[in-house]
Amino acid sequence: MLARPGLTIHISPYPLPMPLIGCVIAMLPIWLDVPQEAAVLVGFLIAFRLRTRLTRRPTRA
Repeated sequence: MLARPGLTIHISPYPLPMPLIGCVIAMLPIWLDVPQEAAVLVGFLIAFRLRTRLTRRPTRA
């Protein structure tokens, strides 16, 4: 049997006020000269907890 890798990603919000702070960070390009993609990514990472896990699942050959 071969092992097939699998990636599991769990996204859950942090407790308040972290989502509110993340929203403010994501809106920074409105007021400052900040790249929008970077602000949205940082705001998302502040507001949400990302947990990843790499698993190996057996497959039949």
